[in-house]
Amino acid sequence: MEEAVFSLLPRFTLFCLQADVGSFRPGKRNPGGDLKTAIESVKGREKKEEGLPLPDPLEPWRGAFKKFTADKGASCSLDSLLSCARTGEVAATGPVDEVVKAVSLYFSVPISAMDLSKVRGFLGLCLSRGRDPFLGREKESFTREGEVCYMDKLGAASRCINWKISPRLKAKEDGRKILFLSESVDADSRMRTAEAVKDLDRRLQAYFEAKTRFFVLDATQMAKRI
Repeated sequence: MEEAVFSLLPRFTLFCLQADVGSFRPGKRNPGGDLKTAIESVKGREKKEEGLPLPDPLEPWRGAFKKFTADKGASCSLDSLLSCARTGEVAATGPVDEVVKAVSLYFSVPISAMDLSKVRGFLGLCLSRGRDPFLGREKESFTREGEVCYMDKLGAASRCINWKISPRLKAKEDGRKILFLSESVDADSRMRTAEAVKDLDRRLQAYFEAKTRFFVLDATQMAKRI
């Protein structure tokens, strides 16, 4: 993690879960059921009590996005996921994706997943100097100067922190070496994010017999060899 990230977001903390994922083991409980329960919990959580709206769980990340350059309309990945949950239309590509989205909704934190086998050289979080290549679904685009991005030797792996992961690195259901990432941006979101990643760890072990490794990067430790 580049030191400049902390000059912009002093309380930024990155929670990481490295996982070697095995085959899905169906049982009495399943990720699809967990995801449905998580969607219902979002609907219930967002009901008004005594005429007053509940606190916005996205506020910390919305505040963070205002501090750096981003494309118009860019937002935290959790924003679109919560919007889909409110309508009950959350799409998932398979059991692993169902687990990730269920945990993300339960705790209201953003979680992304990258295929470690596709990372080239290193994976770093930094402020882009601009014009770093980003391969999207349909075409290549370029980062903006000052944008917070994940990078490897081939360019941007994800833009606007976790806004959009390049298909070049996005974990798929057949991926076996996956790095799950979740970022907190202030003291209030730090505890919630830590619990979410630990819960994700438990579920991956239960459903996939995953071999996992949990670690945290922040201003006191900005790098980790994996």
